[in-house]
Amino acid sequence: MLDEADSRPVRWTYLVALLGVMLATGVLWAVVGATDAFRRVVFPTIIVVNGALAVGVITRRMPLRVVGTWLVGAMAALLFGRLISWEAELVTRPESLDGSVIVILGWFGILFALTFLAFGTRRGLQVSLAGFVLLHLGLAASSSRGMLAETEVSELLAFIPVGHAILITIVWVLTRNTEQLAAARATTELLALQVSTDALTGVANRRRLDDELGRLVAQARRYDQPFSVVLLDLDCFKDINDTYGHEVGDRVLVETVDRLQAAIREADLLGRWGGEEFLLLAPHTDHQAACALAERCRSAIASSPMPQAGVTVTASLGVASLRPDDDVRALLRRADLAMYTAKSDGRDRVVGIPDFIGPDEAETSDLANGTPGQAWPKHP
Repeated sequence: MLDEADSRPVRWTYLVALLGVMLATGVLWAVVGATDAFRRVVFPTIIVVNGALAVGVITRRMPLRVVGTWLVGAMAALLFGRLISWEAELVTRPESLDGSVIVILGWFGILFALTFLAFGTRRGLQVSLAGFVLLHLGLAASSSRGMLAETEVSELLAFIPVGHAILITIVWVLTRNTEQLAAARATTELLALQVSTDALTGVANRRRLDDELGRLVAQARRYDQPFSVVLLDLDCFKDINDTYGHEVGDRVLVETVDRLQAAIREADLLGRWGGEEFLLLAPHTDHQAACALAERCRSAIASSPMPQAGVTVTASLGVASLRPDDDVRALLRRADLAMYTAKSDGRDRVVGIPDFIGPDEAETSDLANGTPGQAWPKHP
């Protein structure tokens, strides 16, 4: 059975099948009428049950496995029931029996294909082969001494099993290859996620941050868009590890990430830069907005003790915004300088270097001498 993540095509297929069968049944009922007991039972049952299942598919309240099982079971019961009712003469046989039987055998081909959609490759093959054996054993018996003995359909019975067998083989190969491709894609995505994700916190790792930083800087320069970074370092984290142990330290890192994720925007990218340092990439964000974003992050971390870790943690944050002539190295250098200024000024605060201070100017600026270019003081 296909996974729910890939369920949209299956859902639409089931919906079209349910509504199509309802429409065909309604038209047949109106044109031909319920002329025998079989149709008087089957027609209203199909319309009512298919309508209920269609509503369940549209509202997503009906599991796809239930819909698929119903479609396969109902179609099998309808097709086998019609042949058996003719064979046992429970209802009047149609005048054009040859044509009616051929139409039903054609629908069996659709039934065999539908079993793979409903049950997956392995179970679908088992169900379709069971139906194939039952159908053609019954047809062989009917052609020897039953209703098909005196019809021209018996002459085609040597070819119809071959056609059904070829159809089942083709659908089996296609579904098996599709499942293998889906499994390979899932494996590739998982490996890519592992390569680009920090194992402890689940955010981007240093490798992905490097890749995204280069891409976002190039994009901002090309389209003349603002771009800022926030470098964050947890205050006195070594003391937490030494006092409470590394397990508590790991909990602090995980809960810090949870609070930061709640404070940042959807377009921002948070990653672990190394140890207890985190880097936040803020595209389409000027310096003032980036400092406000950093302040929200600082407040989220220091607002209350971390319940899982049982300790209160603060952070020092440095903000830098991209200049037209910047590269990645210059931008990170200013963010790093701002973060260490925040630490030297007392920790638990945000320091932002205005974008007009470059890497060469920073060494001779007041900021380099200990006075922040722009400071957002901590709030008690």
